[in-house]
Amino acid sequence: MLNIIQKYFKKDRSDKKLIRSNFETYFFSLPEHQWMTDENVKNHFKVFFQHLPAGLIETLMTTHPLTFVPSEFMKGQRQLGQVLTNTVVIFPEFQKLLKSSNPAAVAYLAHELGFILYELEDAKSDPLMAEVGADKFVCDLGLADELEKLLLMLDETIEKRLRLTYLTINHFAGQDL
Repeated sequence: MLNIIQKYFKKDRSDKKLIRSNFETYFFSLPEHQWMTDENVKNHFKVFFQHLPAGLIETLMTTHPLTFVPSEFMKGQRQLGQVLTNTVVIFPEFQKLLKSSNPAAVAYLAHELGFILYELEDAKSDPLMAEVGADKFVCDLGLADELEKLLLMLDETIEKRLRLTYLTINHFAGQDL
């Protein structure tokens, strides 16, 4: 399985703090992100950014810009066949999570980014394996406990059970996915 996070770690990064600060300013200034007025929402994004490697942050500002858009903003604006590259559509249940103080919200943001990165790297992969790969990305960021909380909040499905099994066997057992 791809280890997508390794590609973004770079040695000798003395300007990490400046990169993060510039990215935060850039990210919150995007027109698509003007809906982020709730303090909990902003705080979850800020915590999320602190977990990202500087190389990935640079990529998100240049090569693969990423936007998070509430689902209601998409009504009537999207035409059939339009591709939403690097856009995360946030549905109401996850908007509610982002507005809460639940740390699982950071895992949600990390998972969505991981899913997009996994698809950019391996577009032909099975969708369920892309979910598992995104979960691995979340764990690699140090958010395994938050991911477990997020998965336990989801409705019971075979996909949820499989993802929890991968998380339990591979992360909490100290092995690699």
